[in-house]
Amino acid sequence: MAEIIGVSTWILAALRWGDWRNWSKYHATILYFILGDVLYYYVTCTHRLWTLVPTWPLKNELICVAGELIVFASTVLIFLGRYPSGHFISTWWTIVWICIYTANEWVLLHTGTFTYLHGWTLFDSFLFNILMFILLRLHSKIPLITYVLSIPIAIILISLNSIPIK
Repeated sequence: MAEIIGVSTWILAALRWGDWRNWSKYHATILYFILGDVLYYYVTCTHRLWTLVPTWPLKNELICVAGELIVFASTVLIFLGRYPSGHFISTWWTIVWICIYTANEWVLLHTGTFTYLHGWTLFDSFLFNILMFILLRLHSKIPLITYVLSIPIAIILISLNSIPIK
């Protein structure tokens, strides 16, 4: 039930605050975000750091992942669609989103719909969220640089978390 409420909230937020008029401007960044998630699930299939825990009535991980994709698209449409122009205010905007994602994860942990594995913690997620929102913004401006930077970042994260590669 928590997944339905959570995803519905993100859909309503995206309908209200997302930049739907210019959705195509954010399409590539939405796909970049989703690609990162798909690669996470592929690379960590035997050594997950975090995972969704399907609960009633969505007792299927695939349905939960579909919900994630809706949340990611909604995030990009709001985060980038309303991104402010000044340096100070844009920094605060990014901090607010890092806090939203970290708080959202805290709620998911406490409702039993999300769990950490292999030593991953909420603090790790907080640090990851900082990186993620910086990369999302960078991707919206300079996609090629973001792809190039994402490769060593992924290698470092895999190494730091002792994820076995087969």
